[in-house]
Amino acid sequence: MPLATAALISPTTPTSESLRVHFPGLASQTVFLDNAGGSQVPIHVIDAARDYFVHRCAQTGAAYEASRAAAATVAAAHTVVKTFLNGHGSGEVALAQSTSSLVHILANAYADALHNGGVRRRRVIVSTLGHEANIWPWVRLAARGFEVVPWQPMRSGNLWTLDHDALDGLLDERTLLVAFPHVSNIMGQIEDAGAVCRRAGSVGARSVVDGVAFAPHRAPDVAALGCDWYLYSTYKVFGPHAAAAFGGHAAFAELDGPNHYFLPRTSVPYVYELGGVPHESAAAIGAFDRYLHAVTGEDPDGETTLPTSRATYVRAFKAFELIEEGLQTRLLDGLKQTAGVVIAGSAEGGRDRVCTVSFYVPGTSSAGVAAALNAAEIGVKAGNFYSRRLIQRMGLDPADGVVRISLAHYNTIQEVETVLNALRRHLRGVSERG
Repeated sequence: MPLATAALISPTTPTSESLRVHFPGLASQTVFLDNAGGSQVPIHVIDAARDYFVHRCAQTGAAYEASRAAAATVAAAHTVVKTFLNGHGSGEVALAQSTSSLVHILANAYADALHNGGVRRRRVIVSTLGHEANIWPWVRLAARGFEVVPWQPMRSGNLWTLDHDALDGLLDERTLLVAFPHVSNIMGQIEDAGAVCRRAGSVGARSVVDGVAFAPHRAPDVAALGCDWYLYSTYKVFGPHAAAAFGGHAAFAELDGPNHYFLPRTSVPYVYELGGVPHESAAAIGAFDRYLHAVTGEDPDGETTLPTSRATYVRAFKAFELIEEGLQTRLLDGLKQTAGVVIAGSAEGGRDRVCTVSFYVPGTSSAGVAAALNAAEIGVKAGNFYSRRLIQRMGLDPADGVVRISLAHYNTIQEVETVLNALRRHLRGVSERG
């Protein structure tokens, strides 16, 4: 039995309050509203990492029991990610310490493939709507023989989003890749990623989807999207500081991973996992489904063994979506009622938006707003959030940027009220000081 989970019983219909019991970090006085930067971690995940160190801490590749258990731990992490992404049978998953590092590995692999004749196309279309993790590694390929074409977002009011018509004008038979975000970590809008993948595929191009801002709120479905690559950060989805990249079989086949030269090129994903996967991270990733079982009420003690059905992931994330819809609506309504606040993105809630809400106050420092909220033990940040190109296109100072409030399913309406009240007190003070 996990070390601290026996008494944690989830109701049939979960609520923010009922799920908070699974997150020890929420006992802090801090109101955690920077979840898009990194989420809190459930006890199931914490227990699993400790259990690894106590009982299975060994190198893989040997026949003794602890070594076999360590190998099973790493394999389980890959299985959990594939199930979460609905990627069984269509591709493989590589793990690393961050999404940024994974995209750099992919970009370098494509550069090697161009040099070695594995790929012949040279055009790389890169959306500037998203996080730099899925921009800069591709932009750097311009120095290695590629034609890098920026795909600029379109504006509708305060919402910036993918411009599908503009993409049609960029795509042709020379296109190798289209890289773009499933959700902008500033705008919070869910993009029609499937449509972009289909457009890319129609000219034989690969699609690279940054799912970092999507995955904490919805269960990604790579089969439905038809994407070639999909990446997300596990530390933003209630897990350890690591990341995962799904790649379709055909996408992996045209590349060689950068791991040691004597390893078989067919050893996917191992040839992409430089130095191997940190085992304690693998243990934590592999325990993610235990928390989801607790959410759905299928196994409140979290002792289910792998594999877990994809349906469990879908049910749990549907519960998260329903909880977050109410939180999002209250936050957006409160911001709209706060004098001077400009919401970056849609000011309306709904299924096409996640609980990542950015705003700014013209004439007022975003950093100053965040500092005032931090002083009240409210965990938010201000800045460009590594979406510097988008912030500049919005006409804002990228050094100051926006204030971002990002909610998860364990946040509460009371916490939303707390941040709204603190924000209004600060802005009144700024106004009175003139």
